Amino acid sequence: MTRTSTFRRWSGGLIASTAVAGLALGNALSASATASSIDASPPASSITRTATCSSAPFVSKPSKTLWYRIPSLVRTPKGTLVAFAEARDNNDASDTGNYDIATARSTDNGCTWSAPKVIASDGANRVASPSAMVDAQTGNVLVLSSVSVRENSGGQGKGLYLQTSTDDGKTFSALLSSPMKADGLKGGLAGPGHGIQLTRTHAGRLLYPVAYKTKDGLYGAYGIYSDDHGATWHTGYDQLDTAGTHDWIEGTAAEMANGDLFISYRERIDQAPAGTAREWALSKDGGETLAGKGFAASKLPIVSVQGAALTPSGTYDNVLLFTAPADRTRNLRRDLSIFVSTTGGKTWRSRYQLELHSTPGSYSDIVQIGAGVGVLYETGQQTWKERIAFRSVALSQVINPVKVSSKMTFYRNSKPVPKSQNAKAQVKVTVPGTASPPGRVTLTATSTAGAKRSASIDFTYSNKGSRWVVLPRLGVGRYHLTLTYSGTGRIKGASVSAGTLKVVK
Repeated sequence: MTRTSTFRRWSGGLIASTAVAGLALGNALSASATASSIDASPPASSITRTATCSSAPFVSKPSKTLWYRIPSLVRTPKGTLVAFAEARDNNDASDTGNYDIATARSTDNGCTWSAPKVIASDGANRVASPSAMVDAQTGNVLVLSSVSVRENSGGQGKGLYLQTSTDDGKTFSALLSSPMKADGLKGGLAGPGHGIQLTRTHAGRLLYPVAYKTKDGLYGAYGIYSDDHGATWHTGYDQLDTAGTHDWIEGTAAEMANGDLFISYRERIDQAPAGTAREWALSKDGGETLAGKGFAASKLPIVSVQGAALTPSGTYDNVLLFTAPADRTRNLRRDLSIFVSTTGGKTWRSRYQLELHSTPGSYSDIVQIGAGVGVLYETGQQTWKERIAFRSVALSQVINPVKVSSKMTFYRNSKPVPKSQNAKAQVKVTVPGTASPPGRVTLTATSTAGAKRSASIDFTYSNKGSRWVVLPRLGVGRYHLTLTYSGTGRIKGASVSAGTLKVVK
């Protein structure tokens, strides 16, 4: 059947618009990332600004052999956001090359950012895996990274190094000036993402989750902590997988309202089914030991990928948040989301997808901004290596999303359809804020006797909200047609009548 002038246009009206203008950190206010002086002082109004922002502090430039990956994000006591990322000289899947650590600052809650600048470089060595934290008592910003030696690099470093900023993230100490010297240090990689400062048990303690690998190829996970603002460091919990059945990497931690620490590591397993790719444990003594038998399988419904944990303070200190891509396809990273747990990580009840439509998404970090959160994450149009984006959202939206309205229109031939042919309709779904709304559309044909036949199609990121849906062949008679759009966690569904279909011999 071809589309001709005999097509009739059937239109479903706007369905229950629920967007509420003016919600603090609730509605999207897009802002392009712009360069400004990294020494600029934050205007007083910017510290309490509550508009949601969407920006991109790090944008890869393949023409200049520059790729940004591995985000880390913190917020200082002055309200400044300080972001970190690896500045890579290649797009190599082996993660080897001449890498540096770059940083950018925002004094308006992520709406605009300073131009990225390199703060950690060691010849042609690989400087990687930034993990930042803020000491709220001193105001210092700390970032831990790892230097890997490359042949003929001209570099001088090897191992873990801690850099400190005493001026709100404007400048940092030299990379090689402060090698990590914790007692019992096993090396490895911190984070990436952020470390934490405890506020309940062992208040003021600084803690980094670190993963390591022994010379025998066994993986372990341990904590490095300081009780004197980073002057001295000690090793805390330490679990080595002596059986060789776990590949723990990329740890994250959050302090919950009761003082327990939620600690989670990624299982580095290719093709791992969603829900089998993370381990978690609790610490009840500020990260010195792990409770019970230590790490156990997590029910987070994600594939093998880095993620970041956060327990917000204030009204929502009873929830645990975790950022990671939500697409359950093995080895496919899409749909960066904030997962929500109200059981301290035992179960995960829901998720908030950062973007309305499906986009690539991989590594991420999260920070609290007043009554909201900001997420720094890898994304792009074709791959998640194109840029590192920032998006903020109200915590009330994350916990109980206000769904965006949807509108559904369609076209179909109004002429009777022979029973030897399939009736079909072209469906268009429109959602404010995205040109590629996700979800499923079902076309149902109900006979006068009440029998039903239906067909469904899924909308993906490449459909641009328009697809044909084709019914199975129907017997002679009259049918009432109904179109139903499922919507998603952030998009309200819709259902419209598509009129009457006559099937003839």
